This record gives sequence, structure tokens and C-alpha cells, in this order.
Amino acid sequence: MSMLTHLPAPLAPPVLGLGLAVASAAWFTVSYVGSLYLSPAGRLNGGVDADGVPLDRDHPVVIRSRIRTASAATALSLVCAGALLKRAIPPSVSFGRLFHESITADTMLLDSQGWLLDTLNIGRLLGLALPVPTLLTSNTLPFAPPLLSYIGSLSVHMAAPLLLTSLLYLGPLLTRFLDGELPFQRHFDLHTDLVVKFTSLAGVRNFLVGPATEELVFRASLLAPLFFAGVSRAKLVLATPAFFGIAHVHHAYNVYLSDGRTRSAAIRGALTAAAQFLYTTAFGWYANLLFLRAGSVVAPTAAHVLCNVLGLPNPAADAQRHPTKSTRKCHLPQPVFVQPLLNLWRHCAIG
Repeated sequence: MSMLTHLPAPLAPPVLGLGLAVASAAWFTVSYVGSLYLSPAGRLNGGVDADGVPLDRDHPVVIRSRIRTASAATALSLVCAGALLKRAIPPSVSFGRLFHESITADTMLLDSQGWLLDTLNIGRLLGLALPVPTLLTSNTLPFAPPLLSYIGSLSVHMAAPLLLTSLLYLGPLLTRFLDGELPFQRHFDLHTDLVVKFTSLAGVRNFLVGPATEELVFRASLLAPLFFAGVSRAKLVLATPAFFGIAHVHHAYNVYLSDGRTRSAAIRGALTAAAQFLYTTAFGWYANLLFLRAGSVVAPTAAHVLCNVLGLPNPAADAQRHPTKSTRKCHLPQPVFVQPLLNLWRHCAIG
């Protein structure tokens, strides 16, 4: 059974121009990557700090600068994407509902509910998992959906993609188990492998700010306008990750600088960029599918964090360390598990 089943059909008729939506997607990509180099502290020029430490992408000064500028660029992209939807769509329903109910552009019309509720609803149209306060319209419940229902749906939106991603990483996880590196095993150190890894400056970038900002830009800000421009579900899943892949090509410059600015460094940088483009595009397919299935950015963000934690799979190295049939089989795709898990949160749209 196709993994693309049960995704929404394009909104009919489209309420946003296709050219405008594509141009905004390109601008969000350029602005996000450009923001990393906006501040002089975030630029990599092969220099060193006062102590002679190279100013590479893992230097604390560079990390802090890029966290600030990337966060600002992400906020700007969300505001711009929200403004596009605000002009085109009276905010009557959440993005999640569009993926689970038969709603067309003609049935979305609703009078303005005030700037606060309209802003929250626009955020929901972007796939942000936001409850809507109903204190001004209800005497019984302070939020819609009810708080317990909201927490339950949010939990499913986090747990389902984590479980699905774990199944896709079954081979690497088996290797870590055999190496005794999983939590509570003999080679797992709570302080080093958890506390230091996640609370260090590099950890905050890799496991918090990086996944959150990238998913808010390349899923919420980019996909929602294209959806409302009438782009087909197949193109939303398969074509738009090119923007995500292109956004990582700039890492070739990092390799070129760190390897000495030589011709061989340029070649290594180009090869690195090509490899990163391929696997980030592949992850973009997966993240887009999660976003469109869930109708919220929570699902791909959770999967993104786990993928960053586990890293890029290396089946050849794993099979060499543990040359068993089970290890090789676990590195193969497990499609039998995929469709049931995709159905797990089919009816769990937040709001």
C-alpha cells in the first residue's frame, strides 16, 4: 500500500498564487542559509580566536551567533508565511483539520475573530500545534481542543514518528545494542552520553535549535503556502525537499576552509555537498510525509531530533563489526511496519 494514501488532495480552488508560493519558498531558503553568515561572528573565514583556536562551525562564538541569526530568520519566515495566508485565507480551520476533513476553499470562509484568535489560527494553518483560548467565547473550557485531548494528540504526534524512525533505524540500533551502547547498558554513561551531549552548546544546536528552526522553515513556512497554492500531494512530498537539500550545500565551504583551501579540499567539499544534498533530500521526503500526515510540525521535528542523535547509518561498518545475518537484515527497509504506524495518528489532528 502506498505511503502517500490518505494525504489531502490539493485545496480546490487554490487560494494562493503558485508563483508567489514558490518564490516565497525560495526566499525562505535563501534567508535561512544567509542568516548563518549575516553576523561577522558567524562567518567562517579560516581565522582563529584570541587563544589561537580555529573559528570553525563548532567554535562557541560561531555557534552562538548562528543560533541567534537562524532563530531570527525562522521567526521572520513564519511571520511572512502567516502574512501570505492571512491575505488569502480567512482563518477558520486548522491545517490539521484540512488533512482529515473534507474542507475546500469555499467552505473556509469565516468572519474575523479578533487579532489574537486570528493569529493563533494562522499559526495552526502553518501546522503549529497551538491550542486556541476560548475564554472569550466559552464559559466551560479554557482551550479548544480540551487540554487533556490536546496533550494526548500532542503525545501521539511525538511518539508515533519516534517509533517509526526507530524502526527505520533498526539496524543501527541493533548494532548499538550489540556494542552495549544503548541506555542502561554497560558502555552507556548517563553524564557523557546524555547530559553533556544534549546540554553542551553544540548539543543545543544539533538537537534543539537546528531541528526546530529547520522544520519551522522547511516544513511549516514552506509547505503550507504551497499546499494552499494547489500543489499536488506527490509534489509536496517529493519535489520540495530540494529546497531543504540546497540549504545544506553551503557546508562544502566549511570543508574547503577546514582542509586548507586547496584543490583537493575543494573536491572534498564538492563531494561532501553532493552527499549531504542526497541524504538531506531523502530526509526531506520523510519529514514532508510526516508533516502532511500529521498536519503539524511536531512530528517531523521529533523525527529530526532522533535522526540527529543516531546519525547517518553505516551498514557496511556495522556488518563488518557484527557479521551476522540478523544485523544485515535489520539494515534493510522494514515496510511491513511503516503503513500501520502511519495510520496510528491518521485521526489525531491537533485541533
